[in-house]
Order: sequence, then structure tokens, then C-alpha cells
Amino acid sequence: MKELNKILFSNEENFIDWISKSEPQLVKDIHYYFFKKDLDQSYDSEENKKRLSEIEKYYQENISSIYFSLTKSEKVILYLMQNSFGWLVYDRVENLTKLIAKFFNFSPEEVSIAINSLLNRYIIFNYKRLNLYDFLYCPPVFLKYIFEYLRNDFSNNNSIEIKPENILKGNYIQLIAGLISYIVNYSPRSSENNEIHKIDLEKLLEFFSDFAEKDQIESIIKKLTRFGFFQKYSNRVIINKFLFDTIVKLSVNEQLFIIFLYEFLDQLEFHKPTFMAIKILSHYYLIYKKPLPLKELFFYYINAELYFTPKNENKNLLSMLKHEEIKFMSFVRQLEHHKIAKVIKAGDTVSLTNDSIIMNEPAISLLNDFDLSSNYPQTTFVVDSNFEIFAEPEIRPDILFKVALISEPKTIQLMSIFRITKESLKKSLAYGMKKEEIIEFLRVHSKHKIPENVEKSIIETLNEITFEEFKNYKIVQISAHFSSFIREKYKNSIIEIEPHTFLIFDENILKNIEEYCNENKVSIKYITDFLGEKYHQLVTKFQLEHNIKHLHTIKDFLNFYGSQHLGNILKVDNKI
Repeated sequence: MKELNKILFSNEENFIDWISKSEPQLVKDIHYYFFKKDLDQSYDSEENKKRLSEIEKYYQENISSIYFSLTKSEKVILYLMQNSFGWLVYDRVENLTKLIAKFFNFSPEEVSIAINSLLNRYIIFNYKRLNLYDFLYCPPVFLKYIFEYLRNDFSNNNSIEIKPENILKGNYIQLIAGLISYIVNYSPRSSENNEIHKIDLEKLLEFFSDFAEKDQIESIIKKLTRFGFFQKYSNRVIINKFLFDTIVKLSVNEQLFIIFLYEFLDQLEFHKPTFMAIKILSHYYLIYKKPLPLKELFFYYINAELYFTPKNENKNLLSMLKHEEIKFMSFVRQLEHHKIAKVIKAGDTVSLTNDSIIMNEPAISLLNDFDLSSNYPQTTFVVDSNFEIFAEPEIRPDILFKVALISEPKTIQLMSIFRITKESLKKSLAYGMKKEEIIEFLRVHSKHKIPENVEKSIIETLNEITFEEFKNYKIVQISAHFSSFIREKYKNSIIEIEPHTFLIFDENILKNIEEYCNENKVSIKYITDFLGEKYHQLVTKFQLEHNIKHLHTIKDFLNFYGSQHLGNILKVDNKI
């Protein structure tokens, strides 16, 4: 209950601060309504906060009698407000009453009477905004006390219990680590003979077939390719080492957000109303422990859309509903496609009126900002004398990913086994790890002392390696006016790692590009410090901004929309 209060009523202080500072007459009127004391209007915000605290105490002490005095339609309105961040948005209040009546089997007159009754009793308030539509608002200081009553009234204990599917049980983290290790060990970065190692996708899928279905593996590769973590060119797949270094340092929640939610939200261009709708869906299961009717989610979806709509956009209710229903059903299909939620169907096809929907884990936990790091408490692995590393499923992702980077995969199961080889150590250096970092990483995270033969062999191997071995590729910068031609002509053979800058493995392709540049007097610059710190930072910054939009604001994005009011508030009162 305490955790739910924190999630659902995080904007309580905003309401108290606003009313105490900006609406002294309203504070006076509310206080008089409950206590019948004709106090003078106060412009002292602290005095007004004191009066509001007396009102809150009254709510707390009399909540039972207040709740049971409500009509059914009044309870439904408060139920809707509780589930949609406390507000109901309207262009015209007549349209709002029609919407609620249509969705929840009331007459418009019943809804209108209920809204006015709640306003007159200072249970809900009318927020007037400057450029955006106005909304009715039930403050957290009331909702938090009525919460349990609403939950009891609107929970159907006779329904068949349906629990969310936990996608995390598919061991995505172990699978991603295995893919990293496989790709590192069969990618072209450190080929001494300038030979292009071709990654055969079918062989890759076959390697992991005992651990995961092929479509699941392909889905993960596509997800991670979408924002540049994996890069697939023709029949080659490599890892973007710049992104890798940054991503392993993210929190567990941020890493899981990338795996389970990022692609879905990115395809929808991080559409704020859509994001609010899935937050509502995630809250709903926490409160009621059951699927949410699709038509009810559609109501919240429309409410969220209106919340961001400028007042100068005229809306015809009937045509808006038809248009939004098409968008909404597409939204539902995407939720299922990305395994974020599951539709509970009454028939063979999805029905807006008869079906319900339930969100899967870990989306519920991610959208409610529950710390998932406790799922991965292990920080150590076992290094065996035969150079094998044994990693348990609960090992922290950033540690597991680094294990994958310095070793080759042997078995990817619940207990993952990797093997350190001379070649895997060379590959890890080509992907940006430093010599001293490798041995220090093993010393810190090995559960027992590293076997002497293993440590000695690793140190000897690392000391033998020189960076000349990694000079079999070239990075070139092409004049901006001609880079688009190069990009298009060789799009399946070279990699653009930042604007106008290309990574080239094939000597013949490099020769063709050089000849083209010479013939057309095009400027070409060779980058020699590919593994250098300065260049690393430059490309990391670009790749983060270019490939993972909103990554740096994921937490703000999660916490802000739905928890704070947007737009310029002109006035708060109990009249429409």
C-alpha cells in the first residue's frame, strides 16, 4: 500500500502548493464548507496550508461516511480519475458526459449531475488551462483516503485469476550475453589476415537453439540492431563498441527498458499520450490484480490524447472516436507484438467491447520504477583452471556482458559457460577493452582466486599483443558533399560510425573509394586513433544521441508524464 501511494499520488504537493499560493478564496470556501467557520481570506500561503491540512484531516476522519454517501455514477467518475492520474480532460463538458455515459452505461444526465455534485462538495475541481484543454481534477489529498474503498468496490473477486506473463523468465540477459560473445568471436574486427569473417545467421541461431526459439533470438537481434548496439551489414554482424561501453554502465532498469520497451516507444516516436496510456495499464494491475477491459483502456487513451490537445483544435466527438479507435487498435496490436501486454479474448478476434488486456512483466515493474536490480544480486563468477568461466543466471548484467566480451561462448543455459582463449582476448581489445582492465576485472569478480595457470597465461598473452594487429581496417572521413554517394554505393560493405565517417574492412573497397576521391578531388581524411580516448568519447556521444533517442531522459520520462500537470494553469475552482 505504501509503494502504491508513492506511485499513484506523487503530485500531492503540487496541488497543495498551488492552491495555498494562488487560490486563497478557494481555500476559504472549502474550509467554510466543511467547518462552517467564516474565516477571513488569507494571502499567507503557510496559513492556507494549515487550513488545507485541517481539511485533509477531516477527509481522513470522515472518509467512510463521505464514500458511502456517493452515488454509483459519482463513484465511477472517481474511479476513472484515480486510474488516470486524477484528471478527466474535456473540450466541452457535454462531450465528457457523453463519453462517460457511452463507455460506462449511464445516461448523460446522470453523469452531469454526478460531476456537478462532486464539484459542489469540493471533492473534485475544475482546472482551467491557457492553451490546452481544461480538466476536472481530484486531488491526491482526497484520492489517497478513498483509494481502498474504490479498489474494493471495483475489484471483481469472482473473476478467474489471470496473472501477467513474466517475459524475464525467458532469460533474455543470458541470451544477449551469449550473442555478444558469439558475435565478438566471429566478427571481423581483429582478423590478423584482413579476412572478413562472415557471420552465418543460421549457424548463430542453431548454436542457441537449445536455449531459445529462433524467432526469439532474431527478435532480440532486431531490437538491439534498431538502436545500433548490434550492426548488421549484409551477412556481417558486429557490435558497436562505443555504445556497448556506455550501455553496460546503465542501471539494470535502464538496460531492461532498452530490451523490453524502447523499440515499442521509439516506433511510436515516444508519443506522450501513448506513454501515459501504458502507465495507466501498468498501474491498473497493481491496484486491481486483474486485466483491464479494452474499452476502458480506450477511454483513458482518449483522455490522455485530449490532455495534450491545443484548444484551437476543434474536435467532433463522433469522428474523433472513430479516428482514435483505429489508432487505438493498432496500439493494442503493437503491445501484443512486442510482448508488452496480452489481450484476453472472448472470441477469435479482438473485440473492443468484449475483451480485456493485461500487461506483462517486466513492463509493469519498469513503468512503475520498481528497482529490478534485486533480480541480479550476484557479482561473482567461477574461473576454472581449464580457462572456463561459469556464470549463474542471477549475475549482474553489466558483469555478464563484460564476461561475454573477453571470452567465447561454450554453453548458454541457466548456467552460462564461457572460455577464455588467446583469440577472445585479442577480440576484446579490438572492441575497446584495455589490457590492464581485463585482468583487473577477472580478479575483482572471480568468486575464488584466479587459478595461477590461467592468470599467468592471460598476462603473457596480453603482453604479446600489439595494436599493430588491429590496423587491418581503416576509418576515413569524406567531405560532407560527397559522403551520401559513398554511403549509398557501399551501404552493405562499409559502416558509417558518425556523419561522413566510415569504417572499412575490405582493401579493395578502400582502394575504390580512394580512387573516386582522387578523381573528383574530394577531401579524404584517415582516422588513426580509433581506439583512442578522445575519438571514443566523440563517437559515443554521437551514437547515444543518434541511435538511442531519449535514453538520457528515460527516468525523467517515466516519472514526469502523469505525475505533474502540463500547461499554464489559469485558475482552479469548483465551477465549470
